[in-house]
Formats: sequence, structure tokens, C-alpha cells
Amino acid sequence: MTNDIQIIEHEEMDLSNCMLAVSFPTVGLVSTIAAHHIVDSLKLKEIGAIVSNKFMPTTIIHNKYPSPPVRIYAGKKKCGPKDGCDQIAVIMSEFMPPYEIIDSLVDTILEWAERKNCRVITSFEGSHAKNKTDEKEKKVLGVASNKYMQSILEKFNISQMGEGMITGVTGVLLYKTALQNLNMMCLLSRVYSKFPDSRAAAELIQVLDVMLPGIKLDPKPLYDEAGRIEEKIKSYMEESKPTAPQSRFSMDMYR
Repeated sequence: MTNDIQIIEHEEMDLSNCMLAVSFPTVGLVSTIAAHHIVDSLKLKEIGAIVSNKFMPTTIIHNKYPSPPVRIYAGKKKCGPKDGCDQIAVIMSEFMPPYEIIDSLVDTILEWAERKNCRVITSFEGSHAKNKTDEKEKKVLGVASNKYMQSILEKFNISQMGEGMITGVTGVLLYKTALQNLNMMCLLSRVYSKFPDSRAAAELIQVLDVMLPGIKLDPKPLYDEAGRIEEKIKSYMEESKPTAPQSRFSMDMYR
């Protein structure tokens, strides 16, 4: 436990040589939409949770079962060729944690990932696009924590962000993994709307599907159902406003 942040495992699972995806909502809710798609497509099992009395006091109901706002999913999925990963794990939430505990939360995640012998950490982010009509603008960019991960991005022809800023959980994860020379990459998708952007999430899934040939992540459902997914999430956000403690968890963080 770190500063009242605790990881609870419902069952002990060997995650050696695992790809761990860490997904907290930011621009366009791209990361959360992508993580939901990965969990549902690969039928990953909920194996644990991260809990803290600093998190938003809420429960997530999925398949009639209540879960805490930050969950851990995993499954034995061969991700790629002989040097690829053997399992996939996803840490995901629909809510951004308070800024004052992000540093401790990242330390807790990294300690757990090291203990579980995870091979690589991946995160998904949305990035505000300047011009929707600019076809030359790359739809997905990458950021890597070290030379090895940069070579992975180069191998799959993913343009790397040269200058910029990434905040929140992903931002702290990136610089801490860089300082510790841990393997991490962040994939950023261009977002053209202030609302949930399923199409931007589909762009990430399409890239990840190519990078992980051992699994099948079909982005088509996100493209086909983008409007319905976005309306559902916007409706949920609107319904959440009256009960959300606005002083600490402003809904503006999702816009």
C-alpha cells in the first residue's frame, strides 16, 4: 500500500511476460473507450482492483456485478511472435484520479507490474487535432520510454512525438519508466471533438492490432457504432453531474 492506495487481487494470476495497458480517461475518453473494447473483444477476466478513499465514491455496474472505479483485467493471450507477450492485462477506469495522488498511484502500479514481471507497459491517450481537414496530419503518434521501445515504434512506422506535453497518469508513467529504463510506450490518437471520440479510439485499436499479430482486435465495431457509443457516454456523463462532487471531480476533465 502507498498512501492509502492498495491493489487487491481477486485471484493470483501469473502475468510474467505480460503487456500491461494502463487506461485512465483524458481527451475524448479515447483511452477508456479503447480499453473497454480490448477487455470485451478478448473476453478478459476481472482479476483485481485498485482502491483508495481518495477515488470518486462510486461503483461501476457491468453484467449485473458492482465493481470499484479502477479495475484490473487479464487473460492468457499470445500477443505476437516468439519475442512477444504471453498475457495481456488492463488497468482501467472511467474516472481520472485526483491530481494529488497520481504520483503515488503510478508508484503503486509500477511496483505491482515489477512484482508480476510484466514485460511492457502501454497507455492510450487522445491528442487535440488542429485541423480536421488536414489529411497530412498523422492520426496516431507514439512516445517511448527508452531506445528499445523507440525501435518498436519505428518497426511499425509509428511517428514519434518530437515535442509536446502529456499530463495525468500517462505523463507520470512515462517519465518514471524513462528514469528507471522500463519498457513503456504511449499511443496517442488525434481527437477532433470535445465529446467522447470512438473513431479516435478505433484508430488506436487498428494500430495495436497490427503491432500484436497474435491476437485479433477488430476496430470495425468502434467505427460502425461510434455515434451510439458517444451518445451513451455523453448521456451517462450528463446523468452523473448532479451527484458528482464538483469541487474535486469536475466533469470538464472529460471535455
